[in-house]
Amino acid sequence: MDVFADWKSRIESDLAATEQNLQQKRQMLARLQQAHDQVWEVINSGSTSSAGIPWEFAHGLSILEGVLDGKPLPTTEAELPTRVMDDGTLLGCRKWELLDPLWGESLVAWFEHLANRAPWASQPAALTLPDQVSFNIAGDWGSGDYIAGKVAAAMAKQPTDYTIHLGDVYYAGASPDESRDFANWPAGGRGQFTLNSNHEMYSGAFGYFQELGLRFPLQQGTSYFSLRNSNWLILGLDTAYWSDKYKLYMDGALGDAQAAWLKATASGWQGKIMLLSHHQGYSIDGSATTPLYDEVTAALGRAPDYWYWGHLHNVICYQPRNGMLGRCVGHGAIPYGPASILDGKPQVAWAETRSADDSRYPQRVLNGFIRLELNGMALTEILYDENGQRRWPLP
Repeated sequence: MDVFADWKSRIESDLAATEQNLQQKRQMLARLQQAHDQVWEVINSGSTSSAGIPWEFAHGLSILEGVLDGKPLPTTEAELPTRVMDDGTLLGCRKWELLDPLWGESLVAWFEHLANRAPWASQPAALTLPDQVSFNIAGDWGSGDYIAGKVAAAMAKQPTDYTIHLGDVYYAGASPDESRDFANWPAGGRGQFTLNSNHEMYSGAFGYFQELGLRFPLQQGTSYFSLRNSNWLILGLDTAYWSDKYKLYMDGALGDAQAAWLKATASGWQGKIMLLSHHQGYSIDGSATTPLYDEVTAALGRAPDYWYWGHLHNVICYQPRNGMLGRCVGHGAIPYGPASILDGKPQVAWAETRSADDSRYPQRVLNGFIRLELNGMALTEILYDENGQRRWPLP
């Protein structure tokens, strides 16, 4: 593939420019080899578990000609028919599936920006909201594809005060990706917000911060913010910037400065707290909390009342835990199937299983968004699918 040749040249140039850091390069190549071997093991064994594998970087050794130890991974549907993994991800080679060769853009951007990222903006916006206010929220929406278009149209049919994107602009959150994919994002009547994510960080978050200035002026150039009224404190977090770059920004983290801001902002607050982030507070099946959950609750001094996140390309409503209702709403655009790992799990109240009847992705279940309405202390939440139909809670 011509694009692979271009990626190979850019990565090798970047590696050559940092010859002094030989040990670091060896570690990177070893991780890519490990991912390559893990993927082949899953393919050959028929396993449906995708846990622990950086799928978006799986084709890395194929890009770097001459270092591949083993057979190249499949790149076409003929080589690997799509199958649904237990977490709902689609193992295949079509666009957006786990072995889509174009995920290589993420790898290239990550290499190029390991030591070069946008500066951290440290004066977050703090806005006052009316006591009656509404939000439409979608996660992992930034694909610029037809599913995102359907979700955007469904959101537009539900007029709202604010729209919020929970992060992930594909493939690597570069400036052209941000500009193209957000062109059809449905703005709220009072404004819109967007969070940082692992994909934005692959390109050093330069595209993300540039887009804040162009399309999200309420954030005042910062990747985290606070909104409050008489009853609610809503905290939008950047859980990607301070995440471990050598773990591919996959695990959420606050960083010291943001943790201190979170603690100070919530200090003395007696009302309800809502959290918004890209990375998750629970494991996918809700059986365990994450290190990010520990960071957040340590800073707040308690669990928030509600927490909405993306990152996983599913929609999952969890049962109450420590006084908190957690929601994964990462189903804004990426095709996914029914997640069998959630079946029978006591902490899962609801997850999407209805087919989208999509001829392009026959295994795909419905994508969508969540709508929140605050009226005094009361919160109403409704999940809508890509066709604008109410999915949960059912009337």
